[in-house]
Amino acid sequence: MSKPAPLEVTITHNLDDAGEVAQLFKRRLIALDWNRKGPNIASYTHRRARIDVKLFHEIRTHGAAVIAAYKGATDKPSDRLVGWVAPGSRWQRLNGLLCLPLTKARIVDSSSSFLGNLPPRQCTVQTCHRRSAGQLLRLVQGTALVRGVESLHHRDVEWLVMNFLFSQGLCATQWSGSRSFEDIDHAGYSPAGREVLAQTTVSKNLVGKKAQKLLLMKSARRDLLMFGPESARDQCPPAIRYWSIEEVFKALDRKLAGRWLIKRMLAETA
Repeated sequence: MSKPAPLEVTITHNLDDAGEVAQLFKRRLIALDWNRKGPNIASYTHRRARIDVKLFHEIRTHGAAVIAAYKGATDKPSDRLVGWVAPGSRWQRLNGLLCLPLTKARIVDSSSSFLGNLPPRQCTVQTCHRRSAGQLLRLVQGTALVRGVESLHHRDVEWLVMNFLFSQGLCATQWSGSRSFEDIDHAGYSPAGREVLAQTTVSKNLVGKKAQKLLLMKSARRDLLMFGPESARDQCPPAIRYWSIEEVFKALDRKLAGRWLIKRMLAETA
């Protein structure tokens, strides 16, 4: 039987006591509250609490690359701690909080690169391997990151798509769709005189939902385009033309101007 792979996890600490958050940050700990009942899953009755404590057990058993936010612990809201929870780490407690220690921890800026794609969603702690695609694990372990769309911040992916629309002749002019249409990222005008509405996402889980909203704006004079991960292509209905963001990255990287743009997005030397 193969050994389970380490986890990739994102967590946010937003406790009522700002002093506790500062202590967690200083001591490089990740923590759960949930009435501070310790590591015994059976002690918890709340469903979400049991899920979170179970995940902490899995982190402790298999190891995890972690990106952690500590609200108010630093002057920059985009600051995060990235580090490693080693398999077999001992439980620690801070004022009753259930904690695990981060090693190899360092402060990173989540306003750039793929780290900006990893905020927790709908809960304090969760796995993020689908969004991270191994990049967080590589970063923590010190191995080379993939030179691809997986390494870009979601805002950079939107800029990549905008440049792709021009370079492929799909749009002759374009402006930010968010100012006129709530559920699109790009509104453009094609060389053939048709309106172009496009949506972009780096999430495998959101393609179907975003495509359905895009379909609501369908008309005879509009072309609808969706840009998302290749693995989510089957979520997009035939009425919308689908381009994978991996395909977009490769197409621009083959051109001198596109490569110039990508190098700056990845902070590569010219």
